[in-house]
Amino acid sequence: MRFQYRAYTGGPDPLADPDPPPREERVGVTALEHARGREGDGDGDGIEGRPVGGSRSGGLLAPSDRSGHGLTPRELRRLGDTALRDIERSARGAGGRHPGGGGSGGDPVGTHAPREPDDDRPLDPVETVRAAALRRAASPGAALRAEDLRVAETEPVGAAAVSLLVDLSHSMVERALHTAVTRTALALYALVRTRHPDDRIHLVGFGESAHELTPARLVAHEWRRTPGTNLHHALRLARRHVRRHRGLRPLVLVITDGEPTAHLGEDGRARFAWPPDPRTAELTLAELDRVLREGAEVVFFLLADDPRLRDFAAEVDRRRGVRVVRADAGALGPLVVDRYLGRRG
Repeated sequence: MRFQYRAYTGGPDPLADPDPPPREERVGVTALEHARGREGDGDGDGIEGRPVGGSRSGGLLAPSDRSGHGLTPRELRRLGDTALRDIERSARGAGGRHPGGGGSGGDPVGTHAPREPDDDRPLDPVETVRAAALRRAASPGAALRAEDLRVAETEPVGAAAVSLLVDLSHSMVERALHTAVTRTALALYALVRTRHPDDRIHLVGFGESAHELTPARLVAHEWRRTPGTNLHHALRLARRHVRRHRGLRPLVLVITDGEPTAHLGEDGRARFAWPPDPRTAELTLAELDRVLREGAEVVFFLLADDPRLRDFAAEVDRRRGVRVVRADAGALGPLVVDRYLGRRG
């Protein structure tokens, strides 16, 4: 069995490691479902999370990998770390700010620290010159070395409660957007795990209905030709995450390529209509308003540009606390990571 990272990035396979991994039980889809108890969204909606298998429609698995096997936790971490490195390189190459994040954004506390390789805090020139002078006084050498660089330490920013809502509709595959979405989700999880472990991140996939996902289930998701963009349900799950983590800074990131076309009825069942039922937009906007009343900032990353989506974007953009960002597949990862780090500051 091989999971081919190059199947969705065109780059080398980070799992081709000559160092054999420790013995770990491979977590398959069946095992994941068993561990999660085949849970639904837990919101009393009557919508169960659907099991996911190998991707036949442009997922991350090579054709030989559709046997139901899964990634080990170690392999999943390595995929996320590689996706994050790629996004960081892309951001630097485009002249954007380094999305590494290392505690920047807080108020200075009057102390200084050596600069780390991935530190994005601004250099303190006075302390840097002082450190270089002290070093040269003790042992003559170069005027300035990397070890002399100093940055001002800042107060830690508050932890965040982050909900990442990703569109799983079939149009994402038709527009070749699904791999960029998966890479972005893996990178964001890697960033939280390695640099901001106090944050609480929550992943929701939405199609005809919405359900909570783990990164492993997103990687293995089978992008079926199922109609529906049930943002109403996804926002409801995001609001539950925000309420569960009161006291943390709430941030909701929505990635979609279309306007809402489905909502939950009073009986908890999904209602899909094309052209969209006006009731769908009404309920979706009402749920967005409830999320905003919880104090959340909501950022929409729109991956398409059509009249219906523009109309919906204009409606949400009028709301205080909402930001609309237009993106393509290549820019999505850096934009999402940068917005996450910017919100933390």
